Amino acid sequence: MSSPKYPKHPELYIATVAFLVENCLFRVPRKPLEEESAVFRDMFLLPQPVNEMTEGQDDARPVVLHGVSKDDFECLLKALLCRQHGQNKGLVLGLTGQWISVLKLSTMWEFTNLRTAAISWLDTGNAALDHVEKIVLAMQYDLKEWLLSSLLALAQRPDPISIEEGRRLGIETALKLASVREKLKLERMRNGRWDSSKLVVGDRDVAAAQLDFTPMIQKVFELQPVPSTSVPEAIPYGAFSRRPLPSASVSDTMLFDTFSGYTYD
Repeated sequence: MSSPKYPKHPELYIATVAFLVENCLFRVPRKPLEEESAVFRDMFLLPQPVNEMTEGQDDARPVVLHGVSKDDFECLLKALLCRQHGQNKGLVLGLTGQWISVLKLSTMWEFTNLRTAAISWLDTGNAALDHVEKIVLAMQYDLKEWLLSSLLALAQRPDPISIEEGRRLGIETALKLASVREKLKLERMRNGRWDSSKLVVGDRDVAAAQLDFTPMIQKVFELQPVPSTSVPEAIPYGAFSRRPLPSASVSDTMLFDTFSGYTYD
């Protein structure tokens, strides 16, 4: 005996879709996925083989998501389905790692609103991300608003880049940042004399935190075109020492690469 044919409610008859992620089945409403992700919307529009069950319609033929972790997908769905009403307190995301998962998948699948929400949460004090973490995330997920400010903070700080930070940043980023930190400008004084203390070997002076490395960062990391005349802001003469030397026969402005003591095993 066939099932009776009743009309479907136009709003409250919810279509669901089954996903298989790391051998775990998920069944979730289809509408939020279609409305908020161009990737899923296009996927659902793909033509299905004739006389075959639609992919995702049943647990026997779920949509298989390869290369996605179950935990990441769970965090994305919780943020997507529970952020407006939030009746189930157990579904609220409150951990940094969970929102990084949301950022990862929302970027990959073009959930614009979820990506914005993840960036907003991670940018608050609750996330407690250090500058190295922000640089890593910025490069992975195209967060230009984080990259320059975090690179500048690491360029200005007295302490050099540690071995552990170098591992987290990756060799290319660490070396580029080290090259930025090593660029200091020596300017000729008005009376034609030089301040030799700017060239002595030792720990970086705290006055380096006043330098604006922004043009050098933009140039080294190719963040945006930088005019050839752009140079970092100089520390005011006398910030280190007021001891003069006899005038030297050199050009009015010199750039020095001061070795900072980095070693790489």
